[in-house]
Amino acid sequence: MEKSLSNLKQKIISYLCTYGNTKETDLINYGVQRLGISEANMVKLIDEMASSGRIERILHKELEPAVTYVKQGSLVTFGLKLQAISDSLELGEITNQQIEEIKEILDKAKAIAKKRMKRKINAID
Repeated sequence: MEKSLSNLKQKIISYLCTYGNTKETDLINYGVQRLGISEANMVKLIDEMASSGRIERILHKELEPAVTYVKQGSLVTFGLKLQAISDSLELGEITNQQIEEIKEILDKAKAIAKKRMKRKINAID
């Protein structure tokens, strides 16, 4: 299963490399139609890839209603980025526990940001 999940992630990255920034809804449709993933599982996969930094979400606020686009993220892993920051601050080796704690903090911040975005979108309507 892990190998097929990795393969799906590679296909999503390949899609974004080919077509560039894409509406999130279009990427979800691609997963459903071409990769055979349910819509709910595709959303979970996009969420996971966004939280790991493999892809990034961009909210296009100029459109009504606002539209979320997805673009390819960094090729550098989250843990490697954290280690580079730690090295630059001369803080030493980052542990897996610290990485998990930071991810938990970022996940909470992401949930709060989503709620705020929904409120702003609803206020526009």
